Amino acid sequence: SSGINAEWPFRPGGDPLLADLPEDVDTEDVRCQIARAKGHVIDLTLLRPGDNKMRVSVLHNARVSDLQRIVTKAIKRSTPDLPKAYSWRSLWRRYNLSVGSIKLSDRNRMLIHYGVKNNDTVSFTKRVAVTSTHAPPPPQRRR
Repeated sequence: SSGINAEWPFRPGGDPLLADLPEDVDTEDVRCQIARAKGHVIDLTLLRPGDNKMRVSVLHNARVSDLQRIVTKAIKRSTPDLPKAYSWRSLWRRYNLSVGSIKLSDRNRMLIHYGVKNNDTVSFTKRVAVTSTHAPPPPQRRR
């Protein structure tokens, strides 16, 4: 997992377009940086618990699942003491990302369909379990 540095014959620090990339750069980082140069990214501020803020960028045509993946990667990079066995799947089951009062609950929906725009602030919100009062009771197991 040495990123693209092992695969590509150049070092990102040599090109001014790629100078802002982290050491553990991957293909997605390079694509996003090139899209930034073309003006095709949405820059967001991620508000983490404890009032920690960090900048994340996604492509214009990104879906909620893409933003979740980028947030996961950004948190991993900024929190080196995070346990390796941390369950990201569990985190995304318990929390949604929100922009203002709008919950980004459909992982397959594009961010622009939620009205997400450049320089918005994204935060974590607790998922609310949806229960229907009209749902039939669960079937009983036979013994």
